[in-house]
Amino acid sequence: MDLINIFSVLIVALFSGVLGSLTGLGGASIMTPILVALGLPLKHSIANAVISIIATSAGSSAAYVRDRITNIKAAMYMEIFTITGGIVGAYLTLMLPAVVLYFFFASFLILVLFLSREKGSLNDVSRDRKIDRFSRWLNIRGEYYDPGDKIYISYIVRRAHIGGPMMMIAGVAAGSLGIGAGAFKTAIQEGIMGLPPKVATTTSNFIIGMTGLAAASVYISSGYVDPVLAASMTLGTAVGSIIGSKILPIIRGRTVRILSMIITVYLIIQMIYKGVSQLWI
Repeated sequence: MDLINIFSVLIVALFSGVLGSLTGLGGASIMTPILVALGLPLKHSIANAVISIIATSAGSSAAYVRDRITNIKAAMYMEIFTITGGIVGAYLTLMLPAVVLYFFFASFLILVLFLSREKGSLNDVSRDRKIDRFSRWLNIRGEYYDPGDKIYISYIVRRAHIGGPMMMIAGVAAGSLGIGAGAFKTAIQEGIMGLPPKVATTTSNFIIGMTGLAAASVYISSGYVDPVLAASMTLGTAVGSIIGSKILPIIRGRTVRILSMIITVYLIIQMIYKGVSQLWI
């Protein structure tokens, strides 16, 4: 890559890192379609985007953990499923044709939008103290101060026996699409497990890094990773994710949800277009 292309990738990665950190989507969700639009083969785009996932997670997670928004115990439980799924997903990408991956990408994001409609309101989450036996045994709960709403918000994780296994799907999607699957993780945590929007977003960012690391090991060993491209993306998304982590605490939870939905719809349209275009080649 020449200097102009490297600079272009850095700028795009910076922007993607900010949005990925704010929405929980992960910068790679935005970077992958852009790299494809610039002419990079889909499988190579996915492989290099996975590397940047790790940087996005590392860059933003430190600030979120320091502010005590991220629920570490919930993250450790869900990573059991996402890491396994990430490795399986990476191997699927190496075997499947690109056109299948385009439509899988779009279908996965449509599922995310559907799950988003099932999310309860923040007040409902705060008041709901009924939890199942398994969730009570795990005892995953927390409290944090939201400077945007200017209140302390307490919550209890419920339906962990459903949310955990569903994270396996998120792991497969993350490994096979190189997107981090943060939108899906966020939707599951809010709609099924009852985490507040900001806790779901920050915990998703924390999980994304470990899932990406598992998938990256497969792509690196298969020779799909370009060191220069991956380094440029990593630097841009790392800086962008740090910027995003500084912005998130002052944004209202509703704003985070709306921004995530807008970006998800855009990605769905682009992936369907790319998939249909592949069918006509």
